[in-house]
Amino acid sequence: MSDLVCGEVASLEPVEGKDKLKKLFVKVSDDADAEAHVIVTNAPNVEVGKRLVVVLAGGTLRDGTEVRKTTVGGVLSVGMVCDSTMCGWSGGGAGTAALLPLDFPLGAPAPSSRLRLDGKNDDEGTDDAVKKAQAKEVEKAAKKAALAAKRAARDAARAAKKAGGEDTGENEAEGEDAG
Repeated sequence: MSDLVCGEVASLEPVEGKDKLKKLFVKVSDDADAEAHVIVTNAPNVEVGKRLVVVLAGGTLRDGTEVRKTTVGGVLSVGMVCDSTMCGWSGGGAGTAALLPLDFPLGAPAPSSRLRLDGKNDDEGTDDAVKKAQAKEVEKAAKKAALAAKRAARDAARAAKKAGGEDTGENEAEGEDAG
């Protein structure tokens, strides 16, 4: 698993004549003199400054496939951008770069499971989800109560109108008797 490491997109440019291919310049070290490795990908979610999981040429994927230098779209690529499946993570789209938090150390082995990109740990994320669900339930109950109050007011108005109409009818009948 140590062949899957954290890299940062230092720069990127489109591959000429290829709609979806991008030529990335990926750093896998904080060393200012470190070489940026050229990796060609069609992953749609790569941007300058993002950290992602890569395997450089000579490294091995989880399934035993050795990554080699190869020409992609006419550009020599010396590595591969990994997706969640290649990392052994659950979720994530095939062909979408496996992203890492911005504070994940460059060159460090990829984690065994996907990390949250919002800086929270899983417990905090779960707490947020619980709070959202509770807030949604409270909002739903408030809407039900408001609807019930609206219906009660409507029914009361109808009853009053009906009662008022009966009173008017009785008065008219009394008026006829008087005349």
